[in-house]
Amino acid sequence: MDIAVLGLNHRTAPVEVRERVAFPPERLAEGLSRLRGELEIPECVILSTCNRVELYCALPHPDGHRASLTRFMHRFHALERGLVEETWYWHLQPESVRHLFRVAAGLDSMVVGESEILGQVKDAYQRATEVAAVGRVFRELFQQAFTVAKEVRTKTQIGRGAVSVSSVAVELARKIFADFSTKSILLFGAGQMGEATLRCLVGRGARHVLVVNRSYATAEVLAAQVGGRAVPADDLSAALRAADILICSAAADRYLLTRPQVQALMRQRRQRPFFLIDISVPRNLDPAIGTLDNVYLYNIDDLEGIAAANLQRRCVELGPCLTIIEAKAQQFLQRLTREAALA
Repeated sequence: MDIAVLGLNHRTAPVEVRERVAFPPERLAEGLSRLRGELEIPECVILSTCNRVELYCALPHPDGHRASLTRFMHRFHALERGLVEETWYWHLQPESVRHLFRVAAGLDSMVVGESEILGQVKDAYQRATEVAAVGRVFRELFQQAFTVAKEVRTKTQIGRGAVSVSSVAVELARKIFADFSTKSILLFGAGQMGEATLRCLVGRGARHVLVVNRSYATAEVLAAQVGGRAVPADDLSAALRAADILICSAAADRYLLTRPQVQALMRQRRQRPFFLIDISVPRNLDPAIGTLDNVYLYNIDDLEGIAAANLQRRCVELGPCLTIIEAKAQQFLQRLTREAALA
């Protein structure tokens, strides 16, 4: 029995190719069933995410299976000839085992060390289990992958430190406000990054959300999506007095708030701490605002600089992570060899 992986990911294929070969959730069971039936593969798992599509197969022998798996993908997705030929990678033992362990641990992700992929691998394994596409070999393989991923995250710093602008903003805000549930969040403007930051705050417990935008209808739609309230632009001053955190994503060509304005606002707020995130380019909040007492101002360069530094620190951890993976892969392969000899 040989463990093989045929796949493509964000490094080998652009999104227009990845979306053509992705398995929609409603067709995943069909894909697993056809993979086993048409190619006589005893065990298989299909991992299909926005950044990768991978077929994990336990093969009686590896000869010719790369070509047959590629033809299967063309048939299943009705692909034109040559569309994805140069984008596939093919791994056999021991590299296939190492690859799965790296994927589950987040080392092969677009954002190194992200944890979402582990849940996606677990879901893929569960779906294969539900349709009886998993046997002894893959039960042991994937359980080991989950164990390795946990060990990598607990014994190294690979998952520490936010590496996206929105998550960095939330981490900085947490240094000022330990509990978001009692704080008022104001989104001024409806830029994509500002919206992502707002959703990140809501995901961390923020409950009181106000949205101001030049288009009141746009503000209403977004506010409804996050359980907040749209505020007319004429009421911005009152919203600023109420807010603890301001996310500015207005994309104006001038400063919308100046130091004197915020200085007067802080007197009205009785110097209550005010956390401001200016994600606009050009900046819409006067940088001098950050010199005021109890006012904490960060712009897009500040956030991206912190994210880049955190990502660099994660990359330094790759060596220790790979050492863990290599040791665990060797242990698994030795056990698999012993069990095969006894069978």
